[in-house]
Amino acid sequence: MTCFIEWLTVRAWCLTILPRLVWMRVRGGRRMSRCCVIDASRLGLVLARLSQWVTGVTVEPLRFRLVEVRDEQGLLIRLRIAYQDLGEVQREMMTDPSFREAVSGELGHDRFPGYLAKAIATHSLTSRQILYRALLVVQVCHWHLRKDGRPGREAVFFMERRIWFHVIARYAQRNGITAIPVPRSIPMSAWRRRLITPGLKRVLYRLQVYGVFGGRRLPVSQWSTLAGVGRRAKRPSAQNPVHSRQRPRVAVEFHGTLNLDHPGYRSDMIFWQQGGISGRDVLITFNLDSHPLDTQTLAELQRHRLDAVAMRPCVAATPDARVFVPRLRGDPRGLSRSPRLPGGLEGQWLRERVRNYYREGCAFWSEFFEAEGIKVYVTGFRYTETHCAIADALKRVGGVATIYQWAYESFPSAETAVMADVFFVYSHAMAEVERRSGSQIPYLVVTGYLGDHRFAFLREGARQLRQALQRRGARRVLAFADENSADDERWHTGHQVDREQYAFLLNRVLEEPWLGLVLKPKTPATLRRRLGPVAELLKRAEATGRCVMFGQGANQSSHPPAAAALASDLMIHGHLNAGTAGLDAALAGVPTLLVDRLGWSVSPLYRLGVGRVVFTDWEVLWKACLEHWRRPGGIPGFGDWSPMLDELDPFRDGRAAERMGTYLRWLLEGFQAGLDRDTVMADVAERYGTLWGRDKIAHVNTEPNTPFHASDEDVQPLPSVGEAC
Repeated sequence: MTCFIEWLTVRAWCLTILPRLVWMRVRGGRRMSRCCVIDASRLGLVLARLSQWVTGVTVEPLRFRLVEVRDEQGLLIRLRIAYQDLGEVQREMMTDPSFREAVSGELGHDRFPGYLAKAIATHSLTSRQILYRALLVVQVCHWHLRKDGRPGREAVFFMERRIWFHVIARYAQRNGITAIPVPRSIPMSAWRRRLITPGLKRVLYRLQVYGVFGGRRLPVSQWSTLAGVGRRAKRPSAQNPVHSRQRPRVAVEFHGTLNLDHPGYRSDMIFWQQGGISGRDVLITFNLDSHPLDTQTLAELQRHRLDAVAMRPCVAATPDARVFVPRLRGDPRGLSRSPRLPGGLEGQWLRERVRNYYREGCAFWSEFFEAEGIKVYVTGFRYTETHCAIADALKRVGGVATIYQWAYESFPSAETAVMADVFFVYSHAMAEVERRSGSQIPYLVVTGYLGDHRFAFLREGARQLRQALQRRGARRVLAFADENSADDERWHTGHQVDREQYAFLLNRVLEEPWLGLVLKPKTPATLRRRLGPVAELLKRAEATGRCVMFGQGANQSSHPPAAAALASDLMIHGHLNAGTAGLDAALAGVPTLLVDRLGWSVSPLYRLGVGRVVFTDWEVLWKACLEHWRRPGGIPGFGDWSPMLDELDPFRDGRAAERMGTYLRWLLEGFQAGLDRDTVMADVAERYGTLWGRDKIAHVNTEPNTPFHASDEDVQPLPSVGEAC
C-alpha cells in the first residue's frame, strides 16, 4: 500500500500522519510500503525520515514532470482537469446543502452565486488551497500508481484540508485513493489578508494617498472622488480635456498594450480604433503594477484626447496622473444578508467572499462608476470572479458590463465562465461553449475574429521582411509561434518542450542555407533565458541573416502572429489547445500547421486533419513540409483551415473590431439619450440583429428583461473531453 503526502511539515507529521502510520503498523492490517511526498519543509522531511524505525515506511520525494502526467487515453491531465473534472467537482460542491443554503434569500440574487462559482474554480498552481490544485495532486498520485504498474492498489493521500473536503475526498475515492485531511498551513500573506478588514484597507489606502508610507503625497487636485473633490480644472485644453461627469462614458480596462498610432499591432483599444467612439467619451483604467500610468503613456492618451485614471496610487507613475480615491465608508450590506452561513472552514470562506463581493467589489466599483459617469465597461479579462462584482456594481448605477473574447476557446471550462451583460465572441460556437461553462450572458454578440482588420496593415511590412530574408538566400520561409513556458516543470509544462521545438527549427536553419525562419514568441522579453543552452543556437541562426525574431513588447509581443505568418510560406503554431496564434495566421490566409506536443487529441482542430494541419512529431512535420514544397501544387489540403473557417469566424471581412466598436457606440448613445439600461440593451441588440443577422445575437443561460429573442439554430453541440473529435 502506498502513502502520499501533499505538504509535509513538522506539524502535519506529528499531529496527523505519524500517529496514523503507527496505528496502521501496530494493528497489523494494511501496511505502508513507502510514502511519497509532493512538497515538504526541510525539517519536516528530516523528521519523517528519522521516524522510519517507528513507522517502517520509507519516505521519499515524488518526482514528476507535469507534461508527462496523462490519463489512460493519453490526454494531458492538466488540460482534462481544466475542461472537465474542475467543472464536475465545482457543480458537486454547489449542490451541497451548506452551499445552497448560503446563497438562498437575498444572496441568491444578482451575480453573487456566479461569483462564488468562479471563486471555487480559480485556476492557479501557486496556491495549495484552491480546488484545481487539489484535483491535480490527486491525479498525480493516480498517475504515479499507474506508472508503477499498481493502478488497482489502494492508496492513502494525506491532503491539506480545504473547503468542502468531503467532495474532494469522493473525487479521490473514484480514483482509488483515500483522502485523509491534514490541518492546513496558512501562509503569512493569507494571515495579512484576514487581519486587514475592508474598513482598515480603505484607511491604509487613504494614508498611502497622503504619502504616509514613504511614497509621494498625491495632491488633492489629482483625486477622482465621488464627492467631486479635486477634479481637474474646468478650463479645457489639448493637454487637459474636460470630461463632464454628467455625460455618460465608456471605461476600458488596460491590459498592457495601447499602440494607438499602430492599428496593425495588438491593442486594448482595438474597438476604439475601428468603432468611431469619440475620445472624450472614453476613460482607461490602469491597475497593473507592471504597466503604470507614466508620462509617456499619458502623453499618448492625451494626443488622442483619451482620459485615464490610476485605480491605485502606486500605479500612478507621473505627478500628472489622476488617481481614484474612494471614500472611507464601505458597503454596509453583506454578512447581514445571509444569517445561515455554515460554520467551519466553509463558513469562513463564504464570509470572506461575501465581504469581498459587497464591500471591496460592488462598493468600490459603484463609487468609481458614479464618480466618473461610466455607463459602459469594457474588459477582456474573465478568468477570475472579480468581473462578476464589477458587473453588478455597474448595474447599480444603471450601466452595462461588456467582455470581449481575446483567445480561441474550444471547450467549456468553469474557469472561463462569463457573468456579464454583453459578451463579444468570434463565432456562434461560443454560445454552446459558454452554456456548458455555466456562463450567464443576456446578450452574446457574434462579431467575428477581433483583430482581422490588422492583416491589411501588416502586409507591406511582411513583404519587406520576406524580401530581406530572400536577399540572404532564403527560398522558403517558415514562421513559428510559441505559447510561452514557466520554470517549474512540476506545476507547468516547463521549458523543455519549447527548447526542443526551437532547437529543431534553429538546427534546420543552420543546416539548410535555403531556409528562412521568422519567430513570433508570445513573451519575447524572457525567451533567451527560457531557452537556456538553445539560446546559443538562436544567436547563431540570427547571425545567418535568415532568422528574425519579433521582440517588441515587455510581457507579450505587440506584433500579432499574422505579422510573422504573412512573411512566410507556412506558419507553425507549437501549441494546439491554445490555438489563437494559429487562428490568427489562418484567417490571414497563410497555410498554418499545429503541433500537439501536450496531448489534446479531443480538440475540434483535429478535424482539420492529422498529417495535413495537425502533427504530433516534428520529424514527421518537417518531412511533410519538404514533400509539400517538392510536389507540384503541393500536398492537397496542407495547412488548409477552410473546412472550419465558417465555424471559427462567420464573417472574415476585416470588420470584427468595427462591429464591436459600433455596438459599444450604440450603447453609449442610448445612455446619452437618457434611456434605461434594459431598453438600451434591447434596442442595440435589435439594431445589430437587423444589420448583421438575428442569429448573431444569442442568450446564454438567462433571458434579458426585453422582448428580443434571437435564433439558436446555429448553435452546435460540443464533444465531451472523453470523446475523440
